[in-house]
Amino acid sequence: MEPQMIDTYEKAYVQILEIIKHMGEEYINKIPKKLLNFFEQNKDKNYIFKLDETKDFKGETFSSKTLGLLAMIESEYWATPEEKKILEKALAENEKKYQAQMRKKYNPDNIFKNKESKVEKVENTITLAEYKDSIFVKIKNWFKRTFFKVAKYRGRFYLSYNI
Repeated sequence: MEPQMIDTYEKAYVQILEIIKHMGEEYINKIPKKLLNFFEQNKDKNYIFKLDETKDFKGETFSSKTLGLLAMIESEYWATPEEKKILEKALAENEKKYQAQMRKKYNPDNIFKNKESKVEKVENTITLAEYKDSIFVKIKNWFKRTFFKVAKYRGRFYLSYNI
């Protein structure tokens, strides 16, 4: 199958159910019926996934959510105690690597050090330009001054809006 981007657990449930169909009865019987029913009820009804039987299982492309669910099923229902210990060690090692990457990427000390080195001095020269009113602004201001004086001279102040 072609690589597919799967965003939702509903699509991952479809993939899980398809994988489980190709497993032996001894593996299927170890999974609780309640969990299988949950996958069946919550799967994406519009998504179709078929395993390519000509390819090896490693040749298929699965979503990260599908792989996570398979790891959970493996550790909870299919693995022997020795295999569970190996899985736990592998998961702990992966978590340590992930945390080290995040610590390196988001370390507050390094964040500020990197920003200081990237800052460049930029000098902007600002020139002062003389502001001149356009002819329309001058006409508008002339009307304001004229009508304001007329209203003030007559003892009335009617101009309550701006022109």
